[in-house]
Amino acid sequence: MNLIVTNKFDRDCAALADRHYPRRRHGNRQFMPPGETIVIRDRIGAMVFGWSRQRFRWDGERGFYCSIFRNESGRLSSEVILECERIAVLTWGQSRAFTYITPSEISSCNPGFCFKCAGWKFVRENSDGKHVLEKLTLETPIDALSLGHASGDLRPGFDREV
Repeated sequence: MNLIVTNKFDRDCAALADRHYPRRRHGNRQFMPPGETIVIRDRIGAMVFGWSRQRFRWDGERGFYCSIFRNESGRLSSEVILECERIAVLTWGQSRAFTYITPSEISSCNPGFCFKCAGWKFVRENSDGKHVLEKLTLETPIDALSLGHASGDLRPGFDREV
C-alpha cells in the first residue's frame, strides 16, 4: 500500500475521522489539532494517520503526537504505524512520539495493541483515564536501506502530495 502525505482538510480523511471515537465535531472538514501537522493516508481512503507537533501543550507532553489513527484497510495497523513513523522522521527529524488511548471507548482488552506491536510502551494512565503510550526512538528512514530501497531516495512506499 502506498501512502500519501496530504493535509488536514482532506475529505476522505475527514470522513474516516468522523468514524474515529475521539472525534469532537463530526462533519467538520478539519480534523487535526493546531500546530504543525503531517497527515498520511492510503490511496483509496481507507486509512488516516495524523502527527501533530506543538510547542506548547496543556498536558506538558513533548514530541510528535499521534492525534488520529484509523485503519479500515486490510493492512496490519502496526506496519502502517512503522511506516508513518518513518515519514515523521523524514519530515521533522528524530523525536519522542506519544498518543492517547481511551480504553472505555474501544472494545479491545489490550488498548493500544497495534501501537505496542510497533514497539510503543504504556507509560501511565492520566487523570481522564486515558492511556499514554510512547516510543522514544521512532523507526528511521535509514531502516529503509535494509528493506532494499537503496536508490538514494529514502522515502520508500509513499508519494508526497502537494
